[in-house]
Amino acid sequence: MLSVRLPEQLDAQLAAHCRAAQVSKSSVVQAALEIHLRQLAARRTPADQNDPFLQLIGSGNRQLSTEQLMRMTRGKDWNKA
Repeated sequence: MLSVRLPEQLDAQLAAHCRAAQVSKSSVVQAALEIHLRQLAARRTPADQNDPFLQLIGSGNRQLSTEQLMRMTRGKDWNKA
């Protein structure tokens, strides 16, 4: 779950769109975020391939395990004491 605070004007625009289109705010924000992240991924440079945060883009669709996500973000020895 994610909670996002929007400026009043943006929230009003979102609410008006959702009423007119008869869709939920959540569905509109999810679709917009997915499009935005896809565009970011398409603009990645080879140097970005080593950025662990950028590697997470789209990971929700791939159903990665906790182990895989932790290795991506913390390295191979993430769970070593």
